[in-house]
Amino acid sequence: MRKCIICLFTIALLLNLIACSSTLAKEVSYPKTIKQQIRASLVESVRNIDVSGPLKVVKVTKVPKHNYYTALFELKTKSMQYLGDASFIKENGKFKQVGAFSFATDKVEQTTITVNNKLYNVIYGENKDKRIGSINAELLNNPFKYSIDVVDAPYFVHYQQLPSRFKMKDAYPTKLNCFNQSHQEMTWGECAR
Repeated sequence: MRKCIICLFTIALLLNLIACSSTLAKEVSYPKTIKQQIRASLVESVRNIDVSGPLKVVKVTKVPKHNYYTALFELKTKSMQYLGDASFIKENGKFKQVGAFSFATDKVEQTTITVNNKLYNVIYGENKDKRIGSINAELLNNPFKYSIDVVDAPYFVHYQQLPSRFKMKDAYPTKLNCFNQSHQEMTWGECAR
């Protein structure tokens, strides 16, 4: 009987260690240089907002088949919390910020990037409570629609390569419609706030 109790205790301890290690494995640490470069860009470029508050890089995603990355970051000020994106290339194992960056109070955003002469529509956002199941995107200046399934993760980045005939101006404005996990359409406030 005593051996069974010791065995059960040992099994319970091992299961607890496995659960803890998988939780720790989910936490990702990004190179400090990404955060430092974003902070430097904010300080240099933003004049009407105090950008000295806490800044956290929450996700770094690679554009498929390219050496180009989107870094999502959170910036907290005294009165607001922002979600932003910045673009990086990786050369010789180091990340270097390229192009513009943006940030807003909305938790779902859209931007457009050009990588190796290819135009991509980028939809990114926060989905901490798994409130968003999918997003439909419709480019209003040129007839083009697509849908994305939002991954089961706190943050997401989706790249959609646009047809080669499209120019940057064709990607704006892009209308986004969000749907919850039950496939019911959400208001913009439910989706992005």
